[in-house]
Amino acid sequence: MNRNNVTYNADQVDRIRLAYCGIFPEITPGLSDYWGLNRQRPWSYVTSNFHTSTYEQYFALHSEVQNIDGQPLGTWGKGEALREASRQFGVGYSIGLCPWTDHLLGETYSEDKDRVTILLGHDWYPIVNPECSRSGSPLQTGDALHFVERYWPAAPQAVFDSSTVALFINLYPDYRPPGDPKCGSLRRYGYSYAQCLLGLDATIAALANRFRHIQVISWGANVWEALLPRVQDVARNTRLSRYFRAAPGKVLKMNAGGRDLEYLPIFHPSFSPTFSNEDHLRHLKKGFSSLGLGLPGPSTATNVHVLKARQIDVGTVDF
Repeated sequence: MNRNNVTYNADQVDRIRLAYCGIFPEITPGLSDYWGLNRQRPWSYVTSNFHTSTYEQYFALHSEVQNIDGQPLGTWGKGEALREASRQFGVGYSIGLCPWTDHLLGETYSEDKDRVTILLGHDWYPIVNPECSRSGSPLQTGDALHFVERYWPAAPQAVFDSSTVALFINLYPDYRPPGDPKCGSLRRYGYSYAQCLLGLDATIAALANRFRHIQVISWGANVWEALLPRVQDVARNTRLSRYFRAAPGKVLKMNAGGRDLEYLPIFHPSFSPTFSNEDHLRHLKKGFSSLGLGLPGPSTATNVHVLKARQIDVGTVDF
């Protein structure tokens, strides 16, 4: 079965929306600004206002995306058309924050859980990617961590077995422009890391009203460097690889939302050589365990990097 052809039904959408509303009973001005709900930033169309959006709106946008994908518009023209469709139907290209968090909440959320694990990425992909003929849709279920095996080592078992509520959040919350490269600096787009950190503060402050335990696992050097001013007992110019080679698996303290959070930075899973690096795999295994989140990846995975991460000897490391 092609996961890209499977869509959420109305009941599934309602379940995901209610999970978001349970976590964020109020969308504060700080959250609304960070998530771009006023659509003032050029490509702030990933998110939706889950308090007011309906299945009918998501379905209408989903149908229009299929229509747009069938037109010979070119990369930039397609981006403009997708943006206008979002404006027309009043929702973005996810049920809430982004497709990966939509799916994770559907899999992991329940009202009785008091722990949330944040997987903190850098940014979302371009709204139009010339390498992919099919555009995203708020109802598309296949765009999710659970279906991208190469990313599995970068998330702990607790995420996959739903023993923690899991959120996937991008520090930079918008799309990249049509046809933009899928990685690299975003400084030229006029939304600074300082503004992103204020948005992260607003997000953490809201989460603290709902969850007793908040943990953060960041993906990639760009996020690590942006967060370094908030990290305790680490020099501002410390490279990510230097940190984990010196103290593999050491859980740091990072301030956000006025709170000191448990924080584990790791490499980004899109760069596969780093997930063959034994120093990094040792860091993953020991770090996830130290957070109380189990081993890397799903327990049933046959992915070679997951298996290697699970089997590697962490030795004895004293901090």
